Formats: sequence, C-alpha cells, structure tokens
Amino acid sequence: MANAFWKLLGSKLLDAGAAYVQQVSVINELKQLSQQEGLERFARYVRALSSTARAGLAVTLATLASRERDASARHRIEEFLAYLRAGGNGAPVPALAQAPAPPARPTDAPDASDFDEDLNRVDAWSNLDQAERDHAVARHLASLDDDALSRFAANLKRMQANCDEHLQDHKTNEARIVAGRFVEDQIAYNNAVLATGQHDPGWLQRLRELERYAAYFGWLHRLTLAEAERRQAKPGGVSGDHGGVRRALQGLRQMLDEQLATGEIRSEREAGLRRLLDHLERAVAGSGAGADQLQRIEQIKSLLADAAPLLSDPGSAARLRRASPRARQIDAYAGQMKVALGRELMEAPPTPTANAIGAILGDLTSFQQRVASADDDPGLAQLESDVLRPAARARHELLMARHAMLAQPLWEGGEFLPQVNVIAFAGATDLQERLDRALAPRGLRLANDQRLQNHAQQRWRSLNSCHVAVFDLRGAGRIAELATSQPARARQLTAAAYELGLAFALGRPVVVVADQGERMPFDVDLDVVGLSGADEDLDVLLQAIDEAFYVPQRGGNSSSLAASVAFLDQLTVGHPKRTVFERLGWLDPAIVRDPAGFLACAEQIVRDLEPKTWRILRPAWPAAYPDLNIPRCFHVMPFGPAWANEARDSARAACKEAGFRYRRGDEAEEGLIIHAIWEDLCQAQVLLVDLTGGNLNVMIELGMAHAIGRPVISVQRTGSPDLRPRHIEKLRVHAYASGEELRTLLREKLALYRSTGRPQRPAG
Repeated sequence: MANAFWKLLGSKLLDAGAAYVQQVSVINELKQLSQQEGLERFARYVRALSSTARAGLAVTLATLASRERDASARHRIEEFLAYLRAGGNGAPVPALAQAPAPPARPTDAPDASDFDEDLNRVDAWSNLDQAERDHAVARHLASLDDDALSRFAANLKRMQANCDEHLQDHKTNEARIVAGRFVEDQIAYNNAVLATGQHDPGWLQRLRELERYAAYFGWLHRLTLAEAERRQAKPGGVSGDHGGVRRALQGLRQMLDEQLATGEIRSEREAGLRRLLDHLERAVAGSGAGADQLQRIEQIKSLLADAAPLLSDPGSAARLRRASPRARQIDAYAGQMKVALGRELMEAPPTPTANAIGAILGDLTSFQQRVASADDDPGLAQLESDVLRPAARARHELLMARHAMLAQPLWEGGEFLPQVNVIAFAGATDLQERLDRALAPRGLRLANDQRLQNHAQQRWRSLNSCHVAVFDLRGAGRIAELATSQPARARQLTAAAYELGLAFALGRPVVVVADQGERMPFDVDLDVVGLSGADEDLDVLLQAIDEAFYVPQRGGNSSSLAASVAFLDQLTVGHPKRTVFERLGWLDPAIVRDPAGFLACAEQIVRDLEPKTWRILRPAWPAAYPDLNIPRCFHVMPFGPAWANEARDSARAACKEAGFRYRRGDEAEEGLIIHAIWEDLCQAQVLLVDLTGGNLNVMIELGMAHAIGRPVISVQRTGSPDLRPRHIEKLRVHAYASGEELRTLLREKLALYRSTGRPQRPAG
C-alpha cells in the first residue's frame, strides 16, 4: 500500500499533491456515513495528523465547502471544519443558511469608495439561483488580487454588522414597529403576545428576511475568508513557503531512513530517492522571481520526469510480489496514467481542471493501493471495473475536452447513462460471439441492442454510452467484390464504417480490426489490428482493447476552445439570459485555458438554447465551425471510378453558380488526410455526399457529418447497387444519371438553402 512517504513526496512533485487528493478522498468517504459515525471517524483521522497537516486540512475543507453545490454535502463538510477549528474536540454545528433572496438594502454603509459597488454586486447575486450564484461568487473571488480580496472581506463584514444592527433593532422594538408610537398600543400588543404566543405576521416576515440576509452576508464572508486562507497557505507551490517545504523535505528524509529500514521502500531505490530529495531541496531553496522562478519550475518538471518510475510503481518490493500477471499489467497502466496526469498538474492548470485531475489521481492511487490484495481473477476484474476503467474514462474525457464542440447531431440526444464496462461492436457475428465470451472474465461485455427500437437510434445510444468501440472491417479491401458476391457482408462493412465515423466525432477510443496484411481502402490515424484467424487473435484483440482504455490514442495538445467560445458567443446573441451568461463569466474568452471549466459553463448554457437539439461533443480532433461569410460545399465521394471526375466538375460548376466555394476531399492541403477532411466537414455549410458503390471512406465521413449535424444532400448514380446500412436506409437519396443531372440537382438544392437559411436538422 502507498505509505506516507509517497503521499508527501507526491504533494511536492505534483503541485496539487497526493496529500490533497488523499484528504479529498477521506472527506468524500466520510460524507457518505451517518452524522455521528462520520464525526467519530473524522476525529480519529484528525488525531493522527500533525499540526501542519491539520492546518492544510482546514484549507482543504474550506475550499471543498466553498465549491460544494449540494446543500447537505456542504453541511457535512462545514461540520468537519467547525470540529477541526474547535481544536478537534468541538461538537457539530448547525448547517450554514443558504443565500436567500435579500430584503431591502441595509443602510449605514461606510464611505469606502467600493462599498456601494460591492453591495450592488451582492444584491445582484442574491437574485440568481444557487448554482449560478456559486459560479458568480467563485469567479469574482478568483478575479481579485490579495488587496482587493481584503477590501471585499471588510465590506462584507460591515454589511453583516449593519444587518445585525437592524435585526437587533427589529427584535427590540417589536411592539413599537407593530403598534405604533403610542405606549398604550404597545402595551396591548405585548400583552397579546404573552397571552397567545402569536406575533404579528408582517413583523415575523420582516424578521425572517433580516435573518436570511444576515446569513447570506455571513456565508459570503466565510467564503471570502476561506479564499484568503487558501492563498496564504499556497499548498504545494514552488513559490510558497520555502521554509515549510524545507521542513517537509527534512521529514521526508527521516521517513526515507525509517522505511528503508522496515522494507516499505525498496533498497535499490535509495540512491535515486536521495538524489531526488537533494535536487528538490536545491530547486526550492531560491527566493527569486521572474526567470529564476521559471527555472525552478522547469527543474521540478525535470525531477518529475526522473521520478516517473518511482511514482508509477510505489511501495515496497513486496507490493506486487504475489500478484498475477494481469494485476501487474493493469497496475502498470495505472502508474503510467498517474505520471501523465502529474505532468499536466505541473503546468498549473486553472482550478476546475486541476480539481478534475486531482480526482482521477485519487482513483488511481486507490487502485494501486488495493490491486495487490485482489488475490483472485474475479476480485481483480471487479476492481478494474469499479475503479480503474472509470478513472481511465474520466482522464480521456478531460483530455478530449480541449476539442469540445457545439453540435446538433442528426440522431436524438438526451441523457446517456455511462457504461464504461460495456463495449460497442460493429461487424460480423462470428467475431462478435467469440469476443463477447473472451471479454466476460475481465468484467466486460458487448452492448446488447434492443432490436425493437429504431436501429440507428439504438446504435447511436450505444456509442454515446460506451467508452470503447470495436469495428470489424475484415474484407474492406474487397468491398467492390463483396457488393455482388456477399451483399449482406458488404452492408455490414458499410455499417461499421458509418459507425466508425460517428465514434470519431464523439471522440471514442476505437479498435479497428482487419484481415492480417489487408490494405485498408481508407486513411485513419490509428494502427489497424490484423487478425490471422488463429487462436491468438483474441489475445491480440484484448490487448488492443486494453490500450484503447488506458493509452491515449491522441495527445489532445491542440485546443479548439477559442473557436467554441466564439461560436457559443454567437449562438447566444439576443438570448433572454445573455446578461446572466456574461455576468457569470461563462462567455469569458479567458476560459479557453480551462477545459473542465469551459465544459461546466457550456453545459449550463446549452440547457437554455433553442432548439433543444444542441449538445457538446468531444471529438477526436479539434473542432471547427462554418464561416457564415464564406458559403462552402464539401463534396464527399469516391475518387477512383471513371465517373468521379465528371461528377466533381459538375458539382464544382453548380457551386460556382450558387455562390458556394467548392472542395473535394482529395484537394486537402494537410498531410494527415483524415484531419483535413474532418476540418473541411466542420467548416462546410452543406455537404454533397455520393453513396455510389458503398465506398467506406464516404461512409466514415457521412457518419462524422451526421454526428456534428451538418446539412447533407445525399446522391447516388442511377443503377448502382444500394449498399446503404440500416442506419440510413430511410434517409432520402437523390438519383442522378449524368453529370448534368447532378449539376441541376445541386444548383436547385443550394439555391433553396441560400433562400431559407441554415436548416436546424440535416437535410435529405
């Protein structure tokens, strides 16, 4: 199991720190217990901590409370914080009141120049619902420097004092307020209260308003103080309290000596760990800024790279001594993910993204602590299913969040229940049955489509719910031959290719299967798994599925968030809640640096967009959007047949006549063909898709187009075999016999498009 040495070392190397992650993990577990049991376990946890660790825990609790949206969960965290601040022996305190709608604005404000502005801001926040208010407060606090934060805290304290004064006056002068200035009336009112116990309803209502408003000011003041406390603590930062870091390093040296003696740390690692501590101590010793600070950061990044083998496989030599080969294999995957996430944290991402990374690190640490104790295959499969795969999915989605894209898919949306241990499969029945049996011992299964539902809709649902998808494209190089000799198999291939396009647009990790040595007739940026027909094929395929789960297929280093923020800004022009969106910072261009923060804000906005077909995708490649000032038509078609050039020339002429810029896939300028085609698909206002011959490239691109919701004009040459998969067999396809017929058809469709504007759903 991971010991204190690794936790503390991680906290210094990984910026946010494994110590913080461990604290969050403990608090999340305690929140699930009953109030009494949770406090008892919390007390035992606190008693085992040093005074320095308790101070860090207080910062963590205050931060978690300020970010927690669920009222009951926030109540529990605040109970823990009150207990800790009472010296570890305090009793639980009542929940803090939630921010209610304010009464009339308090008077007696100080003369400070920014007081009225802060008071107006606080009044505006009180009119928001709780989720919007939390976002607004958090963003405002994050925007303040230390001096401004101190002034804001002082203003909140004065607001609370004013409100308390009004509240006391209201209580003291009840009879005068209700009965008026005549003493006789006041005496009569008091007698009535004494006799009946009933107060004047109007006075009671005002009392409750003042009490709620006082609680609101108190809530804001506590959040502000927690933010100030967090900044002073500066946990894990190389520019924080260097004396504290040095003391921590001294403690690490002592732990190293102790745990080397007990065998908890492997003896062969002593030299490497001592070197790591020496270099880390030198890296944080300086106190300069600017270039010196940047140099220290780069030094610590380099140290993290050196420590990668230690962090990925922590603990003693005995940790995995009795583990099975499978346990060692997936433990290695977990370690690789930990190191990669640590590198991302070293780049100091904004808080929402850092928190998301921290949560995944916590799951991976928990997995590595428990994997050695999974002493049988079913127990190991359950641990992998419950902890490791969900962590891998969360990491993948965070990575692909940099490509976030606003889209209107052809197929119906709605909420999709994640099924991380279910795999989508498209292909032949023989491989499907063999694979399903092989997956069962690992806690995996293939998606079971409900045949009574619409086939395309159900397949879309499976791809959205599952994390990994397998596509059987054996025989793809012989699609022309199969079209006449085995049309059913040819349709299976076009269906698999179409769904592969959907999966690319959804950003799903995919496994593409072909016959060994077979040349694929399309270009994808992934290695194809070649099957020979031997018994070893399933082992190869299972290894590929593992890698799809645990090894990123794309780096995700490029970001399209700036384009998505700009598109979202354009979509919300004139929206009834536009002012609210702006006030909360949901359209702030600076959010492009925070993938997790952007997704949280964009999801809130999308819920309020009309029509309700908008959703956010995380595609395999960066998003792009049409330029409304440059109408584009992208032509999706086979390039090789004799009729292809005539169709290209006719379509180009029709586009020129209709005022559209024409482009075909083989005119792509980028070296990676599928990347360039994806960008052309995204930037086009209209797609012309030629389904003649069941070309698999065309099917992949059609799937991508339907997933992102681009208007599609589908055509097919008269007399050619119809190899459309079931997914699209009910979509309208226009037949044409010659280039001139295609030109006329396209010219009419484009003219209709220009006259009516962009359709909300893909066109037939």
